[in-house]
Amino acid sequence: MEYPQFIAIDASSFEEHAHPVAIAWSLADGQIKTTLISPDDDWEEDWDNCLQDLHGITPETLYQRGETTWSVVRELEEDLANPYLYADNQETVEALLSKLYESCNRELNIEIGSFREITSDSELDEHSHYQIACDERVQQLLQNWAVQQ
Repeated sequence: MEYPQFIAIDASSFEEHAHPVAIAWSLADGQIKTTLISPDDDWEEDWDNCLQDLHGITPETLYQRGETTWSVVRELEEDLANPYLYADNQETVEALLSKLYESCNRELNIEIGSFREITSDSELDEHSHYQIACDERVQQLLQNWAVQQ
């Protein structure tokens, strides 16, 4: 069975200039990849302690264990069966993914759609990205899609 590919990204804050801190995406075989993202030198220092309490990621953890933006972009592109991903929050994912690509001096070449294009009655609502980590959101999207098949 081939699965649609989903993506979710955790941000440093709820502000417009937030940067991505963790990303998760699913593969065509249903597996999920997730990684921390080391902050780019050009990203503003923007951190929301409430989100830190939620996802348990500290700025120090990102610098110590995060992957470079280049590494994340390269791995994501290698894993794509096609350049279209379904997001839990389309607008937020597009903004954060664009920031990730910009840090590599590249244009975003992946289209992002809403998970609602292929699923209905999801446990995820528009506020779920405030409550659970990105890999858990991708898992929920995959499970929801599979149940409807």
